[in-house]
Amino acid sequence: MRKKVFISIISWLFMLFSNTLSLAENNFLKLVEGDCIKCHPSNIREVNERGALHKTEVTCIDCHEEHPPQGKNIIPECSACHSPDTSSHYAVKDCKKCHHPHYPKEMDLSKINNVKPACVSCHPTEGQENHTYPSAHSELDCKKCHSTHGESTACMECHETHSPEMNAEDCFLCHKPHRPAAIKYDAVVPPALCTACHDETVNTVDNHGGAHKSVKCIDCHRQHPPAEKNVIPKCSLCHAPSDKPHYKVENCASCHHPHSPMEMDLSKADNVTSACASCHPAADKEMKAYPSEHAELGCNECHVKHGESPSCFICHSNKTHTQEMALNDCLRCHKPHMPLEVIYGEGIDSSFCLSCHELVGKKMSTVSHTKHHELRCVYCHKNKHKNLLKCKICHGKPHKYEIHAKFPDCHTCHQDPHGLIK
Repeated sequence: MRKKVFISIISWLFMLFSNTLSLAENNFLKLVEGDCIKCHPSNIREVNERGALHKTEVTCIDCHEEHPPQGKNIIPECSACHSPDTSSHYAVKDCKKCHHPHYPKEMDLSKINNVKPACVSCHPTEGQENHTYPSAHSELDCKKCHSTHGESTACMECHETHSPEMNAEDCFLCHKPHRPAAIKYDAVVPPALCTACHDETVNTVDNHGGAHKSVKCIDCHRQHPPAEKNVIPKCSLCHAPSDKPHYKVENCASCHHPHSPMEMDLSKADNVTSACASCHPAADKEMKAYPSEHAELGCNECHVKHGESPSCFICHSNKTHTQEMALNDCLRCHKPHMPLEVIYGEGIDSSFCLSCHELVGKKMSTVSHTKHHELRCVYCHKNKHKNLLKCKICHGKPHKYEIHAKFPDCHTCHQDPHGLIK
């Protein structure tokens, strides 16, 4: 009797459970976004804190369209949102090797073999640079430098710096990580960094650069090899031909070295006179206005180095007026670009004059007994060779004026001022 009652109760419970389950299936409540956190708080926290676009652009239910026991479409395919038709990166297979759905931008690439194809599919510019400008970097897998997505290994972990003062930011002024051998600078690079590789050149500019010292290296060298253009600039970039006649002269490098422009070895230049004249018009004018043997010479025959002149005695060693003469004595009367136009001041000793005018000196010392022989030559021949003062400047009205008035020219009687007898 009891056994029958027990079996009846079990049968009744089973029927009740079946009817309840059937009723639940027919009246299943659809899950909403707020329900997920009830069972999956850690997953919700991951998405909220690290989900990137998976937090802002989609909800849990957008991805997880079904939930057991209602359905089995729990984990969706990435292509549902990331269609391969929209990006080459989305065509890469096995997304989960790099991306976790709840924090897709946090990738530990160190655990993945040959990650470069995936990387370049999303970073085509960097991939193209690696290909176009091959270097040792091109042969590396991306994870060698980027073990974590968005982070880079410091240059100093693999490379020695050019100089002890350099830091990682200095490296990037010239070297781009995906084209390191193709030096390119977009920002200002101080000459101190150039010194690391071009020490001798920078020192030359510092010590002998003239006005070029005031400009930065990259002001002239706007590109660096292996670039082919704008590495060596044209001088006209700064020295416009319209500014000065000298800037119109072609082939600047035949005289000027860019790093020491004022130290010119003119001995190696051909036909340098026209270039010199364009920068020194006054000297050129003197040479043309007062022709001499100097005017027939090329400028570089005297001026082998710019700004320097040889001693007169190199050419005129046997023609000095006196043995005691020094170079500065020559320049007291003779100007190098108009040497025959003798111009002097009042301090010239008569011995300089008498070396050419020996007969005059002899007369003045042996024949003349007037005060003339007591005077220096420049007293009467003032300022310029062959100048002669008029007698009246010193003598006023001549003696016995009534008689001499008939002869207004003193030289009528006193023909030789150097041989006058008292």
